Amino acid sequence: MTTTHGRPRRRPHLTARARLTLLYAGLFALSGAAVATVIMTLTFTPVTPDGTPSKVTELRKATAIPSGKPTPSLAELNRAEEQIRVKEAARRELRDRIVGSSVIAIGAMTLASAGLGWLMAGRVLRPVHVVSDTARRLSQRNLDQRIPVSGPHDEMRELAETFNSMLDRLETAFEAQRRFAANASHELRGPMTTSRTLVEVAAATPGASPDLGVLAGQLKQVLSRQDRIVEGLLALARSEHGTTTLQPVRLDLLARDALDRRAAELAERSISVRAELRAGTVSGDPTLLELLVDNLVRNAVRHNHSEGVVWVRTDGPTILVENTGDPVSDERLRELVEPFRRGRQDRVYGSGGAGLGLAIVDAVSRAHGGRFTLAPRPGGGVRALVTGPADISA
Repeated sequence: MTTTHGRPRRRPHLTARARLTLLYAGLFALSGAAVATVIMTLTFTPVTPDGTPSKVTELRKATAIPSGKPTPSLAELNRAEEQIRVKEAARRELRDRIVGSSVIAIGAMTLASAGLGWLMAGRVLRPVHVVSDTARRLSQRNLDQRIPVSGPHDEMRELAETFNSMLDRLETAFEAQRRFAANASHELRGPMTTSRTLVEVAAATPGASPDLGVLAGQLKQVLSRQDRIVEGLLALARSEHGTTTLQPVRLDLLARDALDRRAAELAERSISVRAELRAGTVSGDPTLLELLVDNLVRNAVRHNHSEGVVWVRTDGPTILVENTGDPVSDERLRELVEPFRRGRQDRVYGSGGAGLGLAIVDAVSRAHGGRFTLAPRPGGGVRALVTGPADISA
């Protein structure tokens, strides 16, 4: 593979339709050349066996060797030679014309076969394009779409039926996940709410010992942490299932609200904020997008130095959040997008978050057709960038 400026240069890519067209045209050209060769060989091969003397040679031998028979005169010999030369010239001219005509005819028919092959290949590959177009349009919101199946029972129809069967299984699986998320939300929140209520009632009981109050406070912290984990898992599952609600959402307003909610923590740790919030409206789920922006800002504040800086910039469908902090390697950044990864810890022990923030950001961005990227910031810290599909206010 050749290179350009040290970078590998890709070989030209031919589509299946182009390859089939070239195959049709090549086979026709080879067949035409073979037929023309056979015709030329059969037409211009001498009929007399090899070694048979020509008429002129026979006449000259008869003249040179007296045999008592009438010998041809010199004029007859000359006429015979002239006739042979005329016939040979006619044969050469006919051969040249046939060769030229064959080349022109084969070339023209090869071009015609290439055009017909292009049309035929397009017709043969049309079901494949239908399958690929349907697969490209599919998302978790429209898994009910199917490929229309018609025509004879051939390989193309079998491909469409197999793809439809796969869509049936996918739709069933996603529906089961949606039901599980809804049931888990109901089943988990009820006992946790009951446990929190019992702890609060026990702590507020008249005459309760101080140890009981301390224990109740610790249990409330544990329950709050469990509640955050459950909410994060449900939000992650919901975002993985795609967006079912599409509304105009202002990312700059979401970023401003997220910064306002962190005002106390920012002031307590003397972290300064440099915000550049440009108006832009995108189409998406308001709840999920609010969760995305809040998680970005919260991570930038929580994993920051005291007296550090947080940069927040929105521009249409794009939001960029940067912070100061410890240097982070590229490998570690890839791990931070995985669930239950937080800072230098692999699990969620301690008083930090649930370790799901960046995983939720990645899932929400993908559910909206966007892209989430993390990069180390020069001097320490992280640069988080989310690009959406489009700015509907533009």
